[in-house]
Amino acid sequence: MTQLILAFANAIVDIPPRAWNSLMGQANPFCRHEFLLALEQSGSACIATGWTPRHLCVFDASSVLSDEIGGDRRLQPLDEGAFISLQTAEYFKALPLVAVMPLYQKTHSYGEYVFDWAWAEAYERHGIDYYPKWVNAIPFTPVQGRRMGIKPELTNIEHMRVAALLLRALNRQLTGDTPISSWHSLFVSAQQTPLFEHSPHSHLKRLGTQFHWHNRSYLDFNDFLAIFSSRKRKNILKERAQLQPFNLKFHFVEGEQITRSQWQTFIQCYQLTYLKRSGHRGYLTPAFFYQLAEHLTSQIRLLVVEDAKGDMVAGALYLQGENSQGQGCLYGRYWGTTIELDGLHFEACYYQGIEYCIEHGLALFDAGAQGEHKVLRGFEPVEMYSYHDIAHLGFKDAITDFVTQETQQVQQYMAQMSAVLPYKKAPE
Repeated sequence: MTQLILAFANAIVDIPPRAWNSLMGQANPFCRHEFLLALEQSGSACIATGWTPRHLCVFDASSVLSDEIGGDRRLQPLDEGAFISLQTAEYFKALPLVAVMPLYQKTHSYGEYVFDWAWAEAYERHGIDYYPKWVNAIPFTPVQGRRMGIKPELTNIEHMRVAALLLRALNRQLTGDTPISSWHSLFVSAQQTPLFEHSPHSHLKRLGTQFHWHNRSYLDFNDFLAIFSSRKRKNILKERAQLQPFNLKFHFVEGEQITRSQWQTFIQCYQLTYLKRSGHRGYLTPAFFYQLAEHLTSQIRLLVVEDAKGDMVAGALYLQGENSQGQGCLYGRYWGTTIELDGLHFEACYYQGIEYCIEHGLALFDAGAQGEHKVLRGFEPVEMYSYHDIAHLGFKDAITDFVTQETQQVQQYMAQMSAVLPYKKAPE
């Protein structure tokens, strides 16, 4: 692997699914080719919505003569033995794919969950364009995962070289003919932080937090509640009991068994709930959910909530997979309802997910971003990391100071949240 060519793909469909999944893995459903394809082809993440695909690919060009590469003006030197192409990745599809990076050019900061609105506003006050920027992330998905998919057979040194080349290619765009203000790698898995931190390039590391539930081999929900203090345990039982008079039925349906009617009702619930909360029908189109149902069947779990008549009145869509440590995970992502009942959101999006994890022996439940109300329900603060580089040196210095102060604040906040966990004592 002495010669490498880096090129950008204008759509995930231009990258073979098998090649993408072999590099990004299939255990995390959000990193899979099928998930990104559904986002793009459904019109959820596309140019019209401010998510222009620019997935970065690395090809092994060792089989191509050096003279042939050196004489191609469409290939520009990036580093020793590496070139970046003015042509799209589709042109090199005959070459072996060594690495990929999910990448989008953004004209706004919606759907990212690592907030940089204040940075954009500061640029605007000074008459400088913050957009477009580049985001290395999964659209609308605040879930940790791989942000670089690198051929697993490579040595550690080769992994580091490829990672450095990917970041160099991003940095090159910060000073190009059509400059990008910045790049942002969001929700980087703990296993991939060394690829960023050992890079020769200077960039910012930003700390954030979420609240996850950890399964400590609980036998059932009552066994989980046994570690709570008496008062906090009673609060949970009281909260769940307030739904009993309505005779609601909750049951999970696996991907293949979800009916068209259930999908239709869930989508209606999702759109109505988003409309009430945000004034629009949600980032994700109905076509996204139908395509997801067709291509990620084995990892989909739909919680169906029925009333006493047997009519579906609410639903929560979960996906099952593994995190980068190989632990079984349940990911709670989207929910909605046609009825307003106190406690229904907590039941459908938290307690039912916890019970599912216990029943199926899953180690981790990620119920979504933010929400310190989760702490009193047994969700614990965990660290989330993102990486950023800023082209404007003056703003980079200011943002560096901001991130340094923010890190201290997040650390204090996590300590405060850990102190109010409802347990009688810290779990072993």
